[in-house]
Amino acid sequence: MIRSEIIAGVDLLPQVVHSDSRGNLVSFEEFGNVPFCPKRVFVITVDGPGPARGGHANSCDELISVISGAVTIEIDNGESRRSVRLDGRDEALWIRAGVLIVLKEFAPGTALLVCASERYEDTRHFDRPRTGITRALCPA
Repeated sequence: MIRSEIIAGVDLLPQVVHSDSRGNLVSFEEFGNVPFCPKRVFVITVDGPGPARGGHANSCDELISVISGAVTIEIDNGESRRSVRLDGRDEALWIRAGVLIVLKEFAPGTALLVCASERYEDTRHFDRPRTGITRALCPA
């Protein structure tokens, strides 16, 4: 899997889109195009620009992929800050534990698929970047 580092702790990962006359298919497989064992998967839908979401760092890794629409994701690892616009199904953003994220500038009809390395009740949220957080790898 070829990835492109945006800042330390955040990579843009290519996703393979299988397209034919029936439509498009993107699959998500642990340690394939999802670089961890997903323990939680959820969808965020937003109808328009509205207020920002997120605004915190997590104690788990997350992979964010656009199903439809587009979103701008601000990322802050405590040393560097960047904004990334996700607007296609052919890439996903891998955000490591401790990186603060803000999701904003949603296109109308945006749907995001998010894979997380921990269950919600096992995840902590922080109001600033937390360097040095490590997550346990999935047991074999």
